[in-house]
Order: sequence, then structure tokens, then C-alpha cells
Amino acid sequence: MQTVVTGERPCWRCRVDTAGALVCPGCEAPQPLASDADLFRVLGLPRSLVIDAADLERRYHAASRAVHPDRHQMADAHAGALAVGASAAVNRAYRTLRDPIARARYWLDLHDVRLGDDNNRVPPALAALVFETQEKLEELRGANGDAALRQEIEAVHADLASRIAGFETDLETQVVTWERDGVSAAPATLADLKRRLSEISYLRSLLDDVDAAVGA
Repeated sequence: MQTVVTGERPCWRCRVDTAGALVCPGCEAPQPLASDADLFRVLGLPRSLVIDAADLERRYHAASRAVHPDRHQMADAHAGALAVGASAAVNRAYRTLRDPIARARYWLDLHDVRLGDDNNRVPPALAALVFETQEKLEELRGANGDAALRQEIEAVHADLASRIAGFETDLETQVVTWERDGVSAAPATLADLKRRLSEISYLRSLLDDVDAAVGA
């Protein structure tokens, strides 16, 4: 298994050059993760907002097999502990990178941009929608089972779900353009990415509120 985690390092067990692999190519012992190993590097991927899903899947399964704790359970305690840590990192990398929205949020983290920073207000583009939806929810809470109002809220739910899907599709399309133009780490791109993710996050929260009201 040659998943690259960091630069050249000798194996802790047999001293063979691991070239940063998750497991030693000589003795197959799991290796310590470098402190600066990001989730892309855990699976041997270049940092990119665009990922080949099939390649990600192959790398994940190969890495998961190589570091699975069951494979190293008969080894010494140090190897077992390293396998547990590496397996957790591989699983986290896969969960994060396979989801375009989670990957985009992680991209902001890598560039020291926090989605929650200065982001407590309703996104301006959504202000009218948020106000109207919250009004409907307040009406529903005091309507004592009004069937017509409940149907209106269910229509709002469908609209929100559709909007979220549209926002996510638009973001995936834009991400490809940013990567093609080589501007995925530019300040303007990060600001736009944060805005788009903020809108998606707010819509998801609003949809949760509608779910709770409809289910009440």
C-alpha cells in the first residue's frame, strides 16, 4: 500500500524507507501519521476541490484494508495502536472527501477560513425566504392542527429541499471552474465559497426547523 502521507521516513520497525506510506512496503507495519497530514494526503490525493469519485473509492478501500486493526491484531501493542489511529484517519478522510459540501467546508478549514466566523446573521440573499418561512412556522405552531396550513408548510418544505439541491449543484459546477482556472485557493474564491456554504448551511437549518414543525 503506497498511500502517501508525508515525505520520506524510515519504518519504525524495520527501517525501510516508507516514502510516507500508511504501511511499510517492507514489513507492512502501520506507520505513524505525520502531524501535518491533511485528509487529502491520508489517501494519497493532491489537494483539490475536485476529486475523481472512482479513484477516491479505490484508494479508500485499499487504505482501509492495509491499516484495518484486525489485520494487525496479532502484532505488538504499538502496531495495533498505530493501526487504530490510521484506520480512523482513513475513515474520516473518506467521509469528508466523498461529500462535495463536507469537502468544501474542509477546504475552507485548510485555508484558515471558518464558516462560522462573522456568520451569525441571515444571509442577505435569503432574508425574505427566511422571514416568510418563520412566519408560516409560527402560524402552524398556533394553528392547532390546521390541515390547510400544514399543507402550505409541506409545500415550503419541498421548496426548501429543491433550493438546497440547486445550491449544491451550482456549487459543484462552480468548483470545477475554480479548479480549471487555478483559483481555488484565491482569497476571492474562498470568500465566495464561504458565502455559498453559509447559504446552504442556513437553508439546511431552516429545513430542519420545518421538519420539526411538521412532525410536531
